[in-house]
Amino acid sequence: MLQTPDRLDPEVVIFDFDGVIIDSVPTKNGGFAILYGIDDAETEERMRQTIWRNGGLSRFKMLAILEREMFGRDPGPAEIDDLARRYAEIVDPRVPDCALIAGAETVLDRLDGTPCHLVSGTPHEVLMGTVRAKGLERHFRSITGSPNVKAEVFARIVAAGGHDPARSLAIGDSLTELEAARKAGMAFVGVVSEGLPNPFPPDVTVVGDLHGLAQRL
Repeated sequence: MLQTPDRLDPEVVIFDFDGVIIDSVPTKNGGFAILYGIDDAETEERMRQTIWRNGGLSRFKMLAILEREMFGRDPGPAEIDDLARRYAEIVDPRVPDCALIAGAETVLDRLDGTPCHLVSGTPHEVLMGTVRAKGLERHFRSITGSPNVKAEVFARIVAAGGHDPARSLAIGDSLTELEAARKAGMAFVGVVSEGLPNPFPPDVTVVGDLHGLAQRL
């Protein structure tokens, strides 16, 4: 992955969604604590740290990690599906009510004419429902949710558009997006909201919200 320049003039931009376009991370993370009935601070902090280390994954993968690392269990696919269904009942109706990340509309308007794509770990149909509810569909050439693998989607978008990877930009809030960008040879900007820990290595450009990104465009 190339160093991100101070001024950006990307040929194509790939956005993550939760924590990048929409401020839904507290709602989604809190949904896991509600699902498991966690109400003590120590266990909740352990869960938060586990989720933070594995950000950007689908809810199915995250649930399998939580089951294993938090509770020492090895559930089968049917059990994970049931947990995901219950999690969806808690979280999915609440996400469309979450505010956009500050500066999101400014950045998307400023990038009008630049191909923008949305790639998320949220189940595809759930993602589409939220994007439509927020009136954002018009900003993106493609919208891709799970079960697709982000690294594969990033590489496919760059190749299909004939874009120069060095002039292609990915924007995310977790190591999953950073690793996908690196595999594709893309520049990367991390979004770390105020009060949240920074998961990125020191050489990664980080902004607190999308106003910080808009200043670079």
